[in-house]
Amino acid sequence: MSVFGFDEFGHTHTDLDKINKKNAEEETETGFFSKVFKKPFMPTSWKWFRTSGASKVYRFNAPRGVITKLDFKIPSQFASYVVDSQGNSHQEGSNFSLNLEGDTGDYFTIGNRQSVFMNDVGGRFPKRVQVTFPTLAFREQGVNYSLDWNRFAQQRRLANGAFDEDWGYAREGKPTIGSASAYDSEIKLAWNRTIKWWWLLIGGGFAYGIYKYFKR
Repeated sequence: MSVFGFDEFGHTHTDLDKINKKNAEEETETGFFSKVFKKPFMPTSWKWFRTSGASKVYRFNAPRGVITKLDFKIPSQFASYVVDSQGNSHQEGSNFSLNLEGDTGDYFTIGNRQSVFMNDVGGRFPKRVQVTFPTLAFREQGVNYSLDWNRFAQQRRLANGAFDEDWGYAREGKPTIGSASAYDSEIKLAWNRTIKWWWLLIGGGFAYGIYKYFKR
């Protein structure tokens, strides 16, 4: 379900065009085989949500022939809202450990923004307030997951004075986008890459073939 110009994974159409173009360029420039052994950009942290300036989106596309393990943690109050297309939660805990493989088209992306309307029941009269949150989406073993802020907005309430969950109205030292949003936050990312053994064999055979060719 798209909200305010974003797709279900928090991308705008412009973002998707840029991603597709970049992937096509990489495929053309480096070739499929070399991408297995070329280490992609894998930051150790990323600004998940920023209340000033433009959002900065990071996307990792798992290369084929490589198993990429990614560990990260999000606030516990958001963890159960990371769901698949059927609404099933990925897990209950806030510590995520993903195994991403290119053979199933796995990916990981964070850093965009999504706005939803939430009920504020703290005053004399209930009101609807637009609240902006950070996006999170990934595919693991071919199954898509994303942080479902629409479900969050239906089940949670906004209230003045409630600041202990990394989102809410602005307060001293905690700016927001608009009247209410998530606060500035960063996610630590821990990576580990393992090239599948059969690609190592292919790579070794390829290198040996080149060696034999130039030894003629």
